[in-house]
Amino acid sequence: MTREESRARNALEKVANKCRKQVGKSFGWKQCDYLNWKIESGYYFSLCHLVLEQVELSVKPYFIDDLWWDIFEMPENKKAPKSLRGNGTYAVSGIDIKKYVVFDRDKIPVYTEEDVIARWEDTFSAIEADIAQFISENPNPDLFCPLGRTSRIYELMMDIHAGNLDQALEKIELFKANPNGVIYSGPKGYDYEYIERWCKK
Repeated sequence: MTREESRARNALEKVANKCRKQVGKSFGWKQCDYLNWKIESGYYFSLCHLVLEQVELSVKPYFIDDLWWDIFEMPENKKAPKSLRGNGTYAVSGIDIKKYVVFDRDKIPVYTEEDVIARWEDTFSAIEADIAQFISENPNPDLFCPLGRTSRIYELMMDIHAGNLDQALEKIELFKANPNGVIYSGPKGYDYEYIERWCKK
């Protein structure tokens, strides 16, 4: 990448972030740095703009972080800004739904602010349509756990939320066999130990 191309990319990133906030707000989205989020029908939808050319939409039941933070003894997180559920270190990872191409790399030097606004309007319109479709297909967040697409913590939280504590404990025994499964560590041990204590209380 030449110096000129780098300058053009940096300039577009600044305009793109400003316009993403402006356009996203008109669609009901809030923004914090690279993240946009909205809460709808019991779901937390997050939109990550980590790469200039695209954004990625993900979703999770809104309650899942509250339950996890209670179990992991971080209840104060429930009072934090809602953006923490999308970019927090101790938030449960959502399910990826779709990626959207916003900008054409070859056109980066020639995009005007009007072009950028139009690209975001088209993108948010497509996202809103996909969210409406998603909710129509998954109306109950209590049941949204597409196996094979979730993290282990997500899966265990859904079991516990449904009252399937024995099932959660059985899964933990299986997960323990794979040391790569540990995601979080706290002052009282690692994630599975917190969950076991909660289930056995």
